[in-house]
Amino acid sequence: MNKKSITALVGIGLLSIGLLYLFWGREFIAQDRCLDAGGAYQQATQSCDHSMDDIAYDAFDGVIYRGALDGKSVTLEIIGHGDGYRMSVDGLVTLGELNTERGFEQDDNAALFILNWRKPEVEQIKFVKLSNDHQRLVLVDVGGSLDTRAILSAPETTATPR
Repeated sequence: MNKKSITALVGIGLLSIGLLYLFWGREFIAQDRCLDAGGAYQQATQSCDHSMDDIAYDAFDGVIYRGALDGKSVTLEIIGHGDGYRMSVDGLVTLGELNTERGFEQDDNAALFILNWRKPEVEQIKFVKLSNDHQRLVLVDVGGSLDTRAILSAPETTATPR
């Protein structure tokens, strides 16, 4: 083989790789980004954004709560139209569906946030925002009681991305 044919083969190979990336690789990478929801493939593919845009968003319009649960750093972001969440626990990010219900125990104006609300109750995570403190979410344990050791707080100002 001469130098011209080797150069042509290398060029065709690079062009093929570029086309594969353009038509298949970008979509695969975008979908792979969505699957860090603990391997729940079906739910992750339904609840995440499969686009891989290069837009730099300069503002986050949801609410961000931060705190510690069981000694782990937790960030909970209410996303979408209040029907989704993104939770980071020590850097591991999960996405899911969120449902809110009005009232908790004697507080008719409290808001109960139920993460993974379509799953069985043992897989759901519940937080309550009491009517007397809109800046904090308190974890509701499996028995339905408030766990005052597990509190996430929202900052006083509008949140911006990290």
